[in-house]
Amino acid sequence: MFVTNVQRQEGRKEAPGDSRALDLLGKMERNERGYDETIAYALSLASAWSYSDPQTLHDVMNSLGFENRCYTITLSNDALFVHTSASLLQHVDGSAAILCFRGTEPANTIRWLTDASFEPDRCRAWGAVHGSLYRSLRPMERYIAFRLKRAMSAQSVVDQKSELVSVDAPVCSDAMGEPLKSGLKALYITGHSLGGAMAALAAAELFEDEAHEDIRDVVRGIYTYGQPRIGDEVFARRCQDAYGRLLFRHIHANDLVPMFPPLSTGRFDHFGHELRSSAAGWVFSNQPARRTCAALFSSAVGVLARVTQRLPLVGRLRLPLSWDDHAPHRYVSVSQRSLRLHRLELD
Repeated sequence: MFVTNVQRQEGRKEAPGDSRALDLLGKMERNERGYDETIAYALSLASAWSYSDPQTLHDVMNSLGFENRCYTITLSNDALFVHTSASLLQHVDGSAAILCFRGTEPANTIRWLTDASFEPDRCRAWGAVHGSLYRSLRPMERYIAFRLKRAMSAQSVVDQKSELVSVDAPVCSDAMGEPLKSGLKALYITGHSLGGAMAALAAAELFEDEAHEDIRDVVRGIYTYGQPRIGDEVFARRCQDAYGRLLFRHIHANDLVPMFPPLSTGRFDHFGHELRSSAAGWVFSNQPARRTCAALFSSAVGVLARVTQRLPLVGRLRLPLSWDDHAPHRYVSVSQRSLRLHRLELD
């Protein structure tokens, strides 16, 4: 287990350009659980930069005007094919927070094995879910819930002296320092790829467990990018009823990952709102992402698509499946375009 705390650094330079004109904190607090282009752009950046180190993620969100404290926890267990990381970014006044899960790193074989292991597991009484995802999330639940409880009680999610406080300690522990200006009022959950699946699954845990009723009341949105399916029909139906209105799944072009798991592994369903990339940015779609038939065949086609898109003579050839369309920067680019066009419409 690896824990990182990043405190706000005094005297930090102002953000470049007009990034603070985003009014990100204001939009987070005022949002009535609907889709917002500014928030979608900010969370696409958080999802993309979660692949970096906590300090960089902290700085990127600071540059958007979301001055924050960053608590990051990483859990690894090679024998269980578990290697996952989550960051909780708390605004310095305490009113808003972003829970961001890191996605799959192409160079990390363990992560690929996690993605490829589709054996289902039971998620309490809600149905069957992707087994490896569930095993990755369960050890993190208590740490995340403990930090969120601290945020709810207007306490910093970052420990004093950068020490890990026991999750069994009272929420009013002396290690938390002076109370913040506000308790948590707006929580957003996000992630790219496997991180998006973890985000949706973490939301299911919050909405299923009555002990987290106070936390789920402040969840304003779950924004995922390139997220695969995570559960069977029963699980998807329960999630749709509980928080489907808050889940916004973004899919870029022919991204292969949202088509997983393949049909050969059994019935897995998407839920929530689906948004597709277009020349106009993100647009809502009534057609759920199709499913791939076999993992190995689809992966091979996806690799071929990635190669052809980089060759001048065949670069315009568009195959129906692509790993290249799954890249985090693709999602950031469409989110930025969507925000820019939305602003032009308002003007």
